[in-house]
Amino acid sequence: MTEAKTVSFPVALWEDLAQVDPIRAAANAGASFSQGLFVLDFLGAPFTIDTARRLVDGPSDRLRADFQRALVLLVYLAHCGRNDPPDPAGRLVGPLEIPGGAMFFRGPHVISTAPLENAYGRDPGALARRARSLGAHESPGHLFAWSVLPKIDLACVLDPEDEEFPAQAGYLVDAHAHYRLPLDAIWGLINVATEELLPPAGPS
Repeated sequence: MTEAKTVSFPVALWEDLAQVDPIRAAANAGASFSQGLFVLDFLGAPFTIDTARRLVDGPSDRLRADFQRALVLLVYLAHCGRNDPPDPAGRLVGPLEIPGGAMFFRGPHVISTAPLENAYGRDPGALARRARSLGAHESPGHLFAWSVLPKIDLACVLDPEDEEFPAQAGYLVDAHAHYRLPLDAIWGLINVATEELLPPAGPS
């Protein structure tokens, strides 16, 4: 059995979550809530958000201690608690097509796909295996889609390198994702997805 890794994260994120009705947040997020604990799936693995101790628990091989993971999980719950978002669209769009995305996803917030292109551009089969290990489903055209959060689907697409063109990767996200995550958290979610999709690091 994999030992859980517990991480505590920024006070401001916890305080923001504390301002919302947890039952409403759980319902809108597709999570469960009981005795101060949220439980939800994130990138194919279960995570527990302990609001009393202000700790996040997840499998040790799936949770690294960084700000983006905390931002995604806590902001997702808080945003769902402040809003009553519509159902997922069931339609995937490019991040630039999300309202405000064309302005936001540029400069420091440009979506970096170079790591995926470098890792898998000559071996799309390896990406397929890695994506399936995270619960993704493959569609024609080297597109891998999965529910990264209970109400948000994300897809990664890869055009492999050939004799004429370099590899090119990109992302698609549910067209209603912005109702449950602000743009900066969608950017963080994609960054986390990229890190998860990369080949696992070997023993140091």
